[in-house]
Amino acid sequence: MTLAILALMGFHQLACGPAPYRAVEVANSCSLHLDGDDDFVDLGTVAAGSPLMLAGSPFTVSAWFRQESGGDPYQRILDKSDGAVGRNGYALAADPGEKRIHFYVHGGKTGGDFISVRGAYEMGRWHHVAGVARQGRLEIWVDGRRDGNASYESGSHALPADSATTARLGTWNHEPGREFKGWLDEVAVWNTDLSGAAIQAIYAARGRGDLSRNWGPYDYSGTLVGWWRMETGAESASVLFVADASGKNDPGRLMPTPGSGAGPILDCKSVP
Repeated sequence: MTLAILALMGFHQLACGPAPYRAVEVANSCSLHLDGDDDFVDLGTVAAGSPLMLAGSPFTVSAWFRQESGGDPYQRILDKSDGAVGRNGYALAADPGEKRIHFYVHGGKTGGDFISVRGAYEMGRWHHVAGVARQGRLEIWVDGRRDGNASYESGSHALPADSATTARLGTWNHEPGREFKGWLDEVAVWNTDLSGAAIQAIYAARGRGDLSRNWGPYDYSGTLVGWWRMETGAESASVLFVADASGKNDPGRLMPTPGSGAGPILDCKSVP
């Protein structure tokens, strides 16, 4: 049986055999659609004391995405940087041309562009991706599986710099281009490196696992520092914002402002 079916039954298959657990679930009703032109979510400035700074720390970035054909190369899912290849921070991107994941981490003086194999995902389908920065290496996980052939296209291992930059979902922040085209959902950041079993459990929950509580092999709620669920109602200040369900950051502002005939759209017909 697939991981998703096992999760619904309350079981997860680990290497050591079946381990019973039941995911603590939350409703997942909507995702955020971006047009690949000028849509993004502004998370503001990440400065000293911000939980998203992650200076010198192992960390994990996770998201569900459904990409449409066309648009820019190296489309950003999340970007906290002030230059190319995640300078002075980190970024997670999906390149529609080669269908590769790019995971950028930069320590201020050095950093790297860590890439998955070509054809790591399919266009028009929902996929889960996680970039993990461990003390001595980076990892890319797609749909619950670690890419054992991921490698550095340029640079080398680093952990994030202690530098103030802005942060955005769906684009970078230093020149036009790199806008994401498609849907994003359940974007999350932890200030630690999640275990493989935890990443597999998050994937198996299909965007419905409550990341603010511990369940099964997911024992990382205390290290969650950002969680943008793209939901309407109580979790969002209004349609002008997307709330951070971790409670650690201000709501992200949708840009351009919706209602002007442009801007990101909360889509409650497409979720993982």
